[in-house]
Amino acid sequence: MDEVGGIIANLYPGSRLSSVKQYRKGLINKTYSLEVNGKKLVLRVYPKDFWKAEKEKYVYALVKNKIPVPKIVAGRKNFLLMERVEGKEFGLDNKNLVKEAGAILAKIHSVKFPYYGWIIRDKIKPKFSNWSDFINYDINSKFRKIPYKSLKQKVKKIIDEHRDLLNVKTKPCLLHKDYHASHIIADKGKISGIIDFEWAIAGHNELDIVKSCLWMFENKKDLEKIFLDGYKQYGEISKDFSKRRKLYEILTLLSSLSFSYECKHKKWRIYNYKKLLGALK
Repeated sequence: MDEVGGIIANLYPGSRLSSVKQYRKGLINKTYSLEVNGKKLVLRVYPKDFWKAEKEKYVYALVKNKIPVPKIVAGRKNFLLMERVEGKEFGLDNKNLVKEAGAILAKIHSVKFPYYGWIIRDKIKPKFSNWSDFINYDINSKFRKIPYKSLKQKVKKIIDEHRDLLNVKTKPCLLHKDYHASHIIADKGKISGIIDFEWAIAGHNELDIVKSCLWMFENKKDLEKIFLDGYKQYGEISKDFSKRRKLYEILTLLSSLSFSYECKHKKWRIYNYKKLLGALK
């Protein structure tokens, strides 16, 4: 908490920091709810990858006129200070909100890029002209964090067998890459904010859709249809979506397994390993 006090004191000398609460979610970065001089704020501190502060600031600027996102108050090398979005974590009990969430994801995907790739600070780096090459690069970076040789061979085999599904013709677009209930804030029957673009990339929209459906609607197919209907109000889903789905689920689970190793989180490592094994059958 001394770190939080120091940041606020440097930004606002003589200010009154009346409350500080750390959010429990988040395995790498630290996020705090603050009240400074009566104003409700959120502070995100990036202790490891300092460039992510600049990245999130950049991505919020790209989408702020399209969807509701937090207003950036201040940012430095390793933190962002934002106005707190009113509301609470999005729930799946309101079908209108589910449909709105789908529509908002399509609006995020309306941001286009000239290349595929990771977003580092405010640049695509490295950049690729085709989706298939980026997927190769991306999975190889994740393979380096995972010890299971036979599992990696199975993943590589499936990707090679379905390489044609990665030859997409649409332009690269902004993917949230972590679009699920925890990052969708709702208030008074409307979605009031989309947060946490830390993992955003320039990619193929259907990867983002598959991940959202896997995390939110795995056993709720009726809600998934509502979500996808909302998406189709502003975005397109190709006729090959159902064919790509299993492949993109495997890529999503591989990413989650890699991240759980990076975080040294045993519980999630075991869970993601089992889920990935099941998807590979």
